[in-house]
Amino acid sequence: MADKPRIVGIDLGTTNTLVASVRNRIPKIVPTDRGNLILPSVVALSAKGDLLVGGVAKDQMVTNPKNTLYGTKRLIGRKYHSKVVEELKSYFNYDIVEGPDGDAAVMLGGTMYTLPHVSSLILGQIKTIAEQFLGGPITEAVISVPAYYNDNQRNAVKEAGRLAGFDVKRIVSEPTAAALAYGFNRGLNQKILVYDLGGGTFDVSVLQLNGNVFEVLATGGDTFLGGVDFDNRVMDYLLAQFYEQTKVDLSQNPAALPRIKNAAESAKIDLTLRLNVLIELPYVGERKGKPLDLRIPLTRDELNDLTKDLVERTFTICDRVLEEKGLKPSEIDEIILVGGQSRMPLVQQRIQEHFGKPPRKGVHPDECVALGAALLGDSLGSIDSVELFDALSMPISYGLPDGRVKHIIEKNVQGPLTRSFRLPSPVDPSSPYIEMDIFQGDSDYMVDNEYLGTVRVAAASAGRKIDFHLTAECLLQVLVEDPTKSPPMNPLALATRDTPEILKKAIEEALSREPPPEDEPKKASGGLFSSLTRVFRRK
Repeated sequence: MADKPRIVGIDLGTTNTLVASVRNRIPKIVPTDRGNLILPSVVALSAKGDLLVGGVAKDQMVTNPKNTLYGTKRLIGRKYHSKVVEELKSYFNYDIVEGPDGDAAVMLGGTMYTLPHVSSLILGQIKTIAEQFLGGPITEAVISVPAYYNDNQRNAVKEAGRLAGFDVKRIVSEPTAAALAYGFNRGLNQKILVYDLGGGTFDVSVLQLNGNVFEVLATGGDTFLGGVDFDNRVMDYLLAQFYEQTKVDLSQNPAALPRIKNAAESAKIDLTLRLNVLIELPYVGERKGKPLDLRIPLTRDELNDLTKDLVERTFTICDRVLEEKGLKPSEIDEIILVGGQSRMPLVQQRIQEHFGKPPRKGVHPDECVALGAALLGDSLGSIDSVELFDALSMPISYGLPDGRVKHIIEKNVQGPLTRSFRLPSPVDPSSPYIEMDIFQGDSDYMVDNEYLGTVRVAAASAGRKIDFHLTAECLLQVLVEDPTKSPPMNPLALATRDTPEILKKAIEEALSREPPPEDEPKKASGGLFSSLTRVFRRK
């Protein structure tokens, strides 16, 4: 009998990426070519024109910042003309440009790279590392994503895995993978909260564990709240202190900024175990031809003051997630910490105060996501496999003519699930298409949500059934009835070509318009079908 193909679990992180493998039911992290357990999620182009990935790429971040890509997890699956990308452009030294289908892309050495391509280079390096260490080809993987990733982002990560040569068996939310690492084969019956404060994102999920059944009850998060934001606070503090001491502004100095960023991150990490540090950087700038050194002390209390509002934002999100399921903090049996930033003493202190109990020890915050993903992959197809019920983190909606959205699939529903409707006729008999713009996000306004694409079908399809199907991975599939084919329900790719201009116009109109009165949606509402009819007929 042939051995079952080995499936690795991959934690594709904003800062670092890890890969794990299971042997004899025990998951272990695979060490990298440098002997570390983590691979920096960095891609760079060397001065000789060679593509570098991981530690060697990170090494040149100071000397070649323009051609060093980092933090791209925050961009993947985003539309270039979204508010999010507009805000991110000032965060990075590299150029962010518009790529195919209106997606955000990046420039490296004069060449445009899509974000799935960039991530595939990291995943490809991980694949090579795993194959060398495990002694054979690795073609299958389970890859984790932030729970608060939308459909575009999840699909982009899956595409990155495909480009790297993986058959991606499943996309799993990071908090869910961490819960697997904590509870797999332990026979627990608990309600747990996974507090995941990683390098670039914050996720929180509440799960019900019953043996090897893992049910996500509610999830939420912020894809712009993570360790890099804490680093930036320290970095801004150092720049302000240096300017106060020397009247020299280093904020526009491309050579100094990466060094200060690295020093800020190192100081933040040191303050996890120490009460004070001295940050020293020789020759970071000059004044009147004389070199200037940076020498600034920082205490743990000062770090807490700089970042306490970021920490409090995480608990606002925790409370909202609990309220959505009618739960109280006291009803949580265990709190599991995930992500390097969760090691911060202030975070652990506030968890004790907020939930009335300390976080669970014994779960490695950096490794548990990859370990859980590997356990899930290893169990696929087994008789005693894990039963995993994931939940949709943000509702999926369609746009209304007034700039609002109407929900098709609500948040926190578990997949798989299907919502079915009949396509109405376009109001203009000469119109060749029936169209509907699809969004994902918590806002009632399309301008604040992420644009997923446009349902575009021939006008002759009026009266046919359309299915919005949520998979077990919380990915959206749209299927339209075609009686001439078997099976009659056929997948439909959401159109994005020539849509960004339409969306930009809708965003401009929405921003220029005053929000309607609170009772207006109720007056206009006539159920989901009547709303669909109004949208389809708006042209």
